[in-house]
Amino acid sequence: MSRTASRALGPDSWLWRYAGDRRLALVGFSGGVLQLMHPGLGAGVAEHSSFFEDPWARIIRSVPQILGVVYDPHPEVVGRRVRDYHRHIHGIDSQGRRYRALNPETFWWAHATFQFMVEQLIDRFDTHRLTAGERRSLYLDGVEWYRRYGVSARAVPPDYAAFRRQWSSYCNEVLEMTPAAARALDMALHPGRHDPVPFLPAWSLPFQRFTVTPLVRLTTIGGLPPVVRRRFGIPWRVDEEMELRSLEFAVRQSFRLMPDSWRLGPIANAGRRAAADPSAAPPSAPAGAAA
Repeated sequence: MSRTASRALGPDSWLWRYAGDRRLALVGFSGGVLQLMHPGLGAGVAEHSSFFEDPWARIIRSVPQILGVVYDPHPEVVGRRVRDYHRHIHGIDSQGRRYRALNPETFWWAHATFQFMVEQLIDRFDTHRLTAGERRSLYLDGVEWYRRYGVSARAVPPDYAAFRRQWSSYCNEVLEMTPAAARALDMALHPGRHDPVPFLPAWSLPFQRFTVTPLVRLTTIGGLPPVVRRRFGIPWRVDEEMELRSLEFAVRQSFRLMPDSWRLGPIANAGRRAAADPSAAPPSAPAGAAA
């Protein structure tokens, strides 16, 4: 498949089945750290957003629209809107390097972390084991996801094997401990120092310190590729690895009997309803800054 050719996505595609799964939250924080370790992306977030003052706001603004590029009845409209939010994000980082959010290599890395999250969700938190062919198909679904943003595809690996090679190269050679990534890691390693998770019910606030924040730490640090933990000296103990394996097993077993209507989040469920009855499709996802 050409990197610029369109590909049909629908309820039977692997991306549709999992991109809007609620379990994406269990891999999302580690994916976010990997995003911010990219020099250009980390600089853009640090200099053009309120990340240091309100780190949760970026997640709340961005994720619904990024998922809309998969599930919205007008995905290219949403994708190009997300792209255009980034037109003003450019500058020179603290080391004197120029960066631009719409540099295809930078934009691709942000997208690649979402593809990584979806694949990790399946591999670690779902009972289905992807075959080699299914994994290639999931990757091609992700290429279509990227195409809908309308950004140059020159940085997109042509197939899944090339994607894995490029992913490994980034983890080994490109990623840095940017100030934004250091802030995100500090939130994971020392959750008591930071504000509670804002998108959970208010009644959960007294319990977050003992339940949610340890879970965020476990899934964020444990979800990073081992080479990234080693490169940057991020602590990870054997007992924590065993805790994470136990969590993954518990989630796999508890979710395997869940109906799709509960397993999927509201954006994915709305997309499925629209696909089943196009005449009732809602307008495209609401606008809002996604940087």
